[in-house]
Amino acid sequence: QAAGWATAAATSAGFSAVLTSNPKPALAAPPIAVIAEELGYFPVQNRDGDVVYIPKRVQRSSTPQAIELAKALKEKGVTMYGAYWCPHCSRQKEVFGAEAWAQMNYVECSPKGYGFQGAKLCKDVDGYPTFKDKSGKLINVSGER
Repeated sequence: QAAGWATAAATSAGFSAVLTSNPKPALAAPPIAVIAEELGYFPVQNRDGDVVYIPKRVQRSSTPQAIELAKALKEKGVTMYGAYWCPHCSRQKEVFGAEAWAQMNYVECSPKGYGFQGAKLCKDVDGYPTFKDKSGKLINVSGER
């Protein structure tokens, strides 16, 4: 009997499916690019052997205005608090674009997220993305949470 989920058997009416008792298991996981595209993040193992999640890279190029905004926010000590799994955070990063996003201060608030530095940094953050200045005052940059 052929391996797989089903084999085709010829009959006078055409083909009919015959289920096999031992289907072959998949030998490969989906490519990491497919996982990142579908989920917006992908798993990696850190130096301690723990699985953490890295958000996919920002794809869009920045406008000159976005770069200037990011520089001004950084100069004022504004930080974005987010989570790797947050679609609003991903959209906000794309709005900034790659070059501007590289200028931004960012704190990962999910314990499974790459770069997580402890829950204390994310105290009083009740939604993502959240922007705060260095005094802890909320700043409404995106309006989307």
